[in-house]
Amino acid sequence: MDVPRTTGSDTTTIGSAPREGVYKHPWRVAIIAGLASFVDGAALTVNGIALVIYQQTVGLTANEVGLLLAVVTATLAIGALVGGRLGDIYGRRKVFIVTMAMIAIGALAPTFFTSFWILFVGLALLGLGVGADLPVSLATIAEAAKDSNRGKMLVFTQVMWIAASLTTVIVTTATGGLGQLSGQILYGMIVVVAIIGLLLRLTVPESPLWLQSREEHRRGIHTVRADKVRVRDLLQVPYRRAFIVLAVFYALTLSASTILGGFTTYVAVNVAGLEITEVVPYTIVLFPLAFIALFVFMKYVDTRARMPLFIAGGVVFVVGLLIPVFFGFTLVTLLGALLIGSLGQTTAGEPIARVWGNEAFPTMLRSTAQGFVFTFGRLVAAGATAVIPAVIAFSPPLIYILSAVAAVLSVLVGWIGFRKGRIANEFTREQQADPALASELA
Repeated sequence: MDVPRTTGSDTTTIGSAPREGVYKHPWRVAIIAGLASFVDGAALTVNGIALVIYQQTVGLTANEVGLLLAVVTATLAIGALVGGRLGDIYGRRKVFIVTMAMIAIGALAPTFFTSFWILFVGLALLGLGVGADLPVSLATIAEAAKDSNRGKMLVFTQVMWIAASLTTVIVTTATGGLGQLSGQILYGMIVVVAIIGLLLRLTVPESPLWLQSREEHRRGIHTVRADKVRVRDLLQVPYRRAFIVLAVFYALTLSASTILGGFTTYVAVNVAGLEITEVVPYTIVLFPLAFIALFVFMKYVDTRARMPLFIAGGVVFVVGLLIPVFFGFTLVTLLGALLIGSLGQTTAGEPIARVWGNEAFPTMLRSTAQGFVFTFGRLVAAGATAVIPAVIAFSPPLIYILSAVAAVLSVLVGWIGFRKGRIANEFTREQQADPALASELA
């Protein structure tokens, strides 16, 4: 007996093993589901800019701005934890439709209101939606792909994240003289993208792999897909190693990159004595180079070159972090650190974590595992962010040295954990014929 699965306008019959490419247009699914990464990048970048604008124009206090930024960080972590689990229990489609609606509603508050408590509730909802959406959307993309392009499609989500940051910078530059309206336009951009994403997601069917796994579990058919559904399975063989390694790797690499992504301008102003206007315009140069690096990585991520590129990227990342340590704190060295370090992160940072996070876990635990990993990593990075200003005040070179140490450790953890043969690709395991399944469906 075969199990029918609806895929868009077509119905595909899946036999004893799931068939690759069951989505008719997998790249379309990748782009629509990948809007989560665009919204994630936009939300984080917009909050850092628009709330400062509101502080200057509508009277938000520094403490209120800090609380609003903190609530977004906290709800992103909570959302990833809860949303990832719900995506495995109730399905990808239901969750990523609800979460995109939450994002649209949450972003409406800072677009049209400036009362602190309305902003607080709206940004909390925005953070929950973005956090919950990310692991589920990545699982959807991974399950829409083939083995030959899964890595490409997951790395492409990072392209969308950077595109969101670039769009935010462009919109900020174009509306910088409009005061409060500039902040409203920035948040309004998130609303528009979320509504478009919501409408497009209504056309995306449920993941066929998830549907088949749920059916097998419901019928008591013993397969990897059907049996590995409990959270505690993540801490048992064969998933414990991948789960722990990925969580530690993600936390380390995210913490190591915080000094570059979140504090380059801060260091330029407070350590090098530069003006913001001397620094920010040059950072735009980073975007085209980042796009080029990501597209190059997309070409090779599904080949044997993946791990060599990971190691090379880790070396480049560490070198970038150490530039100010050896050559002092100037405009050139800080921009060099940002540029070189970010290019290294292309192959040794978040993009590869997204690939590993989807390959290492079975269908019914895929978004759950990623939700835990994202939550742990962001909480550790938030802790690092809290102490970075104090360390900078004590010794600017020290924070770059500590970040470089974290980067070295992240590369070692990733290489030890994911080098060839150490952790199985669950898509390959699930595609192998299972005797019990074959007997049940015969």
